[in-house]
Amino acid sequence: MKSVHLLKMITCVACLFFMIGLTPSGFSQNSDSLQTHFSVTQCDSLIMANVTNPEFVVMDVRTPAEYTPEHLEAAINRNHNGAGFDSLLNLLPRQKMYMLYCLSGGRSGSTYNKMVAMGFPSVINMLGGITAWKGVALPTTPDFAPLQMAVSDTIVPDDTVFIGMVDTNLLTITNRANDILRFTSITSLAGTEFTTNFDTATWVEGPFDYTFAVFYTPTDTLTDYITLRIESNGGPVQFHITRTGKSSQVGFEDLRISNFEFRISNFPNPFSSSTTIEFYLEKRNRVEIEIMNQIGQGVDYRIVHGTQGLNKFTWSAGSLPAGVYVCRIKAGDQIAARKMVIVR
Repeated sequence: MKSVHLLKMITCVACLFFMIGLTPSGFSQNSDSLQTHFSVTQCDSLIMANVTNPEFVVMDVRTPAEYTPEHLEAAINRNHNGAGFDSLLNLLPRQKMYMLYCLSGGRSGSTYNKMVAMGFPSVINMLGGITAWKGVALPTTPDFAPLQMAVSDTIVPDDTVFIGMVDTNLLTITNRANDILRFTSITSLAGTEFTTNFDTATWVEGPFDYTFAVFYTPTDTLTDYITLRIESNGGPVQFHITRTGKSSQVGFEDLRISNFEFRISNFPNPFSSSTTIEFYLEKRNRVEIEIMNQIGQGVDYRIVHGTQGLNKFTWSAGSLPAGVYVCRIKAGDQIAARKMVIVR
């Protein structure tokens, strides 16, 4: 699913080459990355080229006192001068494209260097900051608002699933702007062969994602279709999913959940006392859960017996100090890891 959005990002960058006349020498040597410094007019073109890109983030690294009364539309804020700034940067999703600015370019330049060193592939520093931006009469705003966008493809094409098995589709949405995204409703799946673990009580801060599952358990060989609409204070998104049941002709031990990707999520994050870690398994398996601190030291290790489908594990931080931790989960030959932040 991510490949579509990587292509979209590359396409936006290619469009930008055309609009602003940039040559490839202005970029890093990695063709999948965009690490450079743009003028304010080039950044304005970049913003316009990425209006519909859910993986594009504008980030203001001034202090909250500077940011709150006046900022670029939808820009999130991370205070370069605040405590724990590096840890906050480390939490940001690596796959997104970040356009950075500050007052005049000093703090955003420093942040650019940090993010490149941390391995962020697509980072752009706006030269001259918001001072230069306003100097050419480009707009700012005092407004805050969330914006819900689909990261996953919104059309999930038909696939066949054996009767009695569970097909798991992981879907991802994001908050593309700078206020808390809260969900108001989701299409009821009652009376269908689809179910979901979507939690309307979840809230999403920009620029983070929320991944949830839609499960399909066929009882016949008919084709089933749903339109899943998610309403929020940041607008709606819709997913269209088609699935068809299929009679089993082989042993159940040979069947696998389709469209499966092993990953971890947890909520809340950051957290002060405990967090619920979620992961999906194709089949029952022995699961190793390890929690490590920033320097790789293990602080917790346990083995659980995972079940097919959704697994939940509540982890307590106990008396561990505030900071960034990594949760690593191993199930068979599959391994996934996730950064978690403890705040005190």
